Amino acid sequence: MKILIDGIFFQLAQTGISRLWTALLPRLAAKEGTEIILLDRGGCPSFPGIQRLPFPSYKYAHNASDSLLIDQIALDIGADVFSSTYYTTPVSIPSAMIVYDMIPETLGYDLSKRIWKEKELSIAFASRFLCISQHTRNDLLHRHPDLSQDQVTVAHCGIDREVFKPQSDENIKVFRHSHDLQRPYFLLVGSRAPAYKNAQLLFHALASDSLRDCDIVCAGGEPDIDPEWLKILPSNVSVKRFAFADKDLATAYSAAEALVYPSLYEGFGLPLAEAMACGCPAITTRNASMNEVAGDTALFISGSCPDELARALDQVRNPSVRKGLIGKGRERAGKFDWSEMTEAFHSTLVNAAADKPALGNFFAEWKRLRTIQAAVDTG
Repeated sequence: MKILIDGIFFQLAQTGISRLWTALLPRLAAKEGTEIILLDRGGCPSFPGIQRLPFPSYKYAHNASDSLLIDQIALDIGADVFSSTYYTTPVSIPSAMIVYDMIPETLGYDLSKRIWKEKELSIAFASRFLCISQHTRNDLLHRHPDLSQDQVTVAHCGIDREVFKPQSDENIKVFRHSHDLQRPYFLLVGSRAPAYKNAQLLFHALASDSLRDCDIVCAGGEPDIDPEWLKILPSNVSVKRFAFADKDLATAYSAAEALVYPSLYEGFGLPLAEAMACGCPAITTRNASMNEVAGDTALFISGSCPDELARALDQVRNPSVRKGLIGKGRERAGKFDWSEMTEAFHSTLVNAAADKPALGNFFAEWKRLRTIQAAVDTG
């Protein structure tokens, strides 16, 4: 099976989605009888056994023309099936789509924006779907009742256990010294900018406690911390932001008092699984997929009350509570395996490729539509 994959997301960002594909692609390429050609729009890593094909960068405009060019490449290389890392489509070969979340649709984003229109088109074009949580699957089927149950499967994200595991005391000591982290700290991972991430709750929880002995470490996300959040912190609480490589991120988890993950919506919540694998207790909500990922291994909060979070910050430092969370968390983290997602996605691709004979009329009409759009598109 020859698979054409658009590596667009590597051009756009280096977040959880790029981490997913970085883990998935080499495992998929290792499957017997599988050939992958990766469209490299910039920023694509090199993967063993995968051919990278230079391709024009994505500019959020002239999307229909982009689809026609993808399709021409697909035809030239004889691709059996297509998948995109982020909402692009061909016009005449089957498409299998990984659905990360339904955040824009659920949280009331402006769906008239170009990127969300393209997401809607990607869903309309694809014949098979892999959702990264049951909650995401439920949201997809709710928003698109025209999809049949058997078109949509679920496979959780995995954990690289060679990297994300409890670190030795010596590694933690070296890590703390090299990053000047002398005091206990609570960890935020990933973007803090979207309101639904709710990262500001940690700052508000610490705002009125000048006696608390702790700092905040932000791993990844936006380079700058919101100055309004910094203003409310007592003078003895410092905030540091780092762009960790995976090995250092694993140590950051292992050294933290807890991962604070008060998100109001996630498609999966990879930092929760990684933290549990590293022996880091988690404080999170039961919203969306978080309960699905964490099970009974976290301290749960509503996500709306700073005082509630402040109490959880104290509770997680209790040695007996902490020991219980770490033990249960490591056991639960063992359930998340990239090989299972690889098998599920491979099956999704095979099923999508097999749909081709039934899609001839659909492809003809879709190509006509995209050709018209390309002719009138002004961005």
